[in-house]
Amino acid sequence: MRILGLHVDFVEYRPVKKESTVVEEASPEPVRIEDAYVLLTSVEPEDDERVAEAAVADAVEFMTRLKIPRLVIYPFAHLSRELARPEHAVEILALMEKIAKERGVEVHRSPFGWNKALALSIKGHPLAERSRVFSQATLQQKQTTSVEKSYMVLTPDGELLKPEEALADLPNGLAVLVEKEALGKGLNEVSEPEHGKVLKRLGIDWEELSDSGHMHYGPEGTIVYDLISDYASKIVRELGFPVYFVKGTNLFSLESRPIREHASLFGQRMYRVEVDGRPYVMRYAACFQQFALARNWVISYRSLPFGMFEVADSYRLEQRGELVLGFRLRKMSMPDLHVFCRDIPEALQMVEKIHDKIYREIEKLGRDYYSLYNLTSRKFFEENRGFFQKLLKRERKPVLLSFYPENSSYYWVLNIEYHIIDKFGRPREIGTVQIDVGNAERFGITYVDKDGEKKYPVILHSALIGTVERYLYAVVDTALGKTPPTLPTWLCPTQLRILPLNEKYNKRAVQLAEKITQYGIRVDVDDRPETLAKKVYEAETSWIPYVATLGPKEAKKGTLALRIRGRKEVKQMRLQPLVKLIQKETKDYPFRPLTLPLELSKRPKYSP
Repeated sequence: MRILGLHVDFVEYRPVKKESTVVEEASPEPVRIEDAYVLLTSVEPEDDERVAEAAVADAVEFMTRLKIPRLVIYPFAHLSRELARPEHAVEILALMEKIAKERGVEVHRSPFGWNKALALSIKGHPLAERSRVFSQATLQQKQTTSVEKSYMVLTPDGELLKPEEALADLPNGLAVLVEKEALGKGLNEVSEPEHGKVLKRLGIDWEELSDSGHMHYGPEGTIVYDLISDYASKIVRELGFPVYFVKGTNLFSLESRPIREHASLFGQRMYRVEVDGRPYVMRYAACFQQFALARNWVISYRSLPFGMFEVADSYRLEQRGELVLGFRLRKMSMPDLHVFCRDIPEALQMVEKIHDKIYREIEKLGRDYYSLYNLTSRKFFEENRGFFQKLLKRERKPVLLSFYPENSSYYWVLNIEYHIIDKFGRPREIGTVQIDVGNAERFGITYVDKDGEKKYPVILHSALIGTVERYLYAVVDTALGKTPPTLPTWLCPTQLRILPLNEKYNKRAVQLAEKITQYGIRVDVDDRPETLAKKVYEAETSWIPYVATLGPKEAKKGTLALRIRGRKEVKQMRLQPLVKLIQKETKDYPFRPLTLPLELSKRPKYSP
């Protein structure tokens, strides 16, 4: 926002001609105002409520100091080359008028959308003319102090302890989280984590032709990505209430009030894009699209609770030095679930259900979470002690509580972060759930209660398994803790590889593989003219869980010589028992077919 502030003896204007697509009502008679502070105001695309508040506060302070009795807000497009859309400009100007009135100021606002005849007489003192600029960026620069949070450890029996006092008796993983979050201990960073090396073997790496923090997926990596996306979709269907699957765009206008407000709360980690001179933001979760849809739905209390879900492209402008392949990215895929609830009591019930599901999923990997509960209200915590004890009963260990200052400007009252402790002893947030009490009103999302009254639902935000990338990070971290490292069979790009002893058995191996494929198993054939030892070695380094050799003995008996990853013995096995063995390991998990040629000899020579 750009303002030329003028202390005038008088200002007089008269509407002459409409010059905008948005035109406010105006009297044809001249308007004259004596002894006033006139704000010639150009509203710019990203101006929001905070900018309006700052501009009025500055004007009121100036008027108080100089004892100026009245304020005039005058739309004036000529101060900026980047103007807001008319609808947005009127909204901000009207808001400035409202804020000024609430401060007890006599305020007049010139109608928007007119070419006007303007006359004014500026007073002669040195402060009579003031040029002012207000923007989100300058306001954020002034916020130099960080939010002061206080921490406590909550035990399963309801006791609250200071972190430093509780530290010695905490489980090791929670102690690491407490040291980092509450006591400020730095992480043990690793320049080239093993996780990244595993991802690169799957063809998952940074994309050099893009911005920092953006990844690409080769054929094997794409299978893994799609399977995790399918799995995230599967588990939200198991929650026991309706979940509507939706899809949407990644680009949203910052000239839309709810988008602008929500974005301002997210801070500086946004990707901003300018199109045709208009500001947009790349969404950082599925919130924008799902809320934009929900605000047009006619919702009854009988429909609640329900969820909306999308595996959404999400963009966050993380600091370059903090980027970690597969974990901290600038572009990620968020299996984002929002649950719409009648009120706080129903929201708490849904959080319990989601909390249990989040734990069940990490336990399937043989892992545990260590949780950080962020709260914006100590009162909310005290009033719902029973709810928190239910959560801790499922946790079966203490959790770390982080209390934000009371009445802080957050749209949520509870935000739970679920952390694993990775191979290098670092807390890594994977799952999350949040209770949102502000965005329904911001986006105009309502439901009709049993008495016919419109109310705003409480909205839960949740990523049950984290982002696709972070879930894979947890899977890889778990694999690295095993000897030998092993991915879950359902996630292995190739689940079974058949190794013909020589080219004489290639055709039979391919026929067998085609038959096995019909059972929903990803199988390929290493038909290259390499030694058996080299084929076995490459299968091992590719972490293929089942490797079967086909030679004269196997061809005669109708068996395969099977090597199971992690086991030293080689056993002869017929087709059906082998199929059942793999199907048992992959039961209840999604399946995607192999998208590469069955024979390795037909594949391009690329480096995963």
